[in-house]
Amino acid sequence: MTAAAMLVKEIETLPEESVAELLDFALFLRTKKTIDTPAMTKRKSMFGAFPGINTTLEREEDRV
Repeated sequence: MTAAAMLVKEIETLPEESVAELLDFALFLRTKKTIDTPAMTKRKSMFGAFPGINTTLEREEDRV
């Protein structure tokens, strides 16, 4: 059974007031605009974000 057929079957069992509310909701869903969520940007590590900076993991004291 398709979703539409199941929905019609359930709607037929509802009282008239609930059917009117369901129709209002269906019309709302049709006119609702979806909000486009921006795609997650891939985050770079700090080692590639600033190419001109010395990014070694050694401490200053270790290099002496």
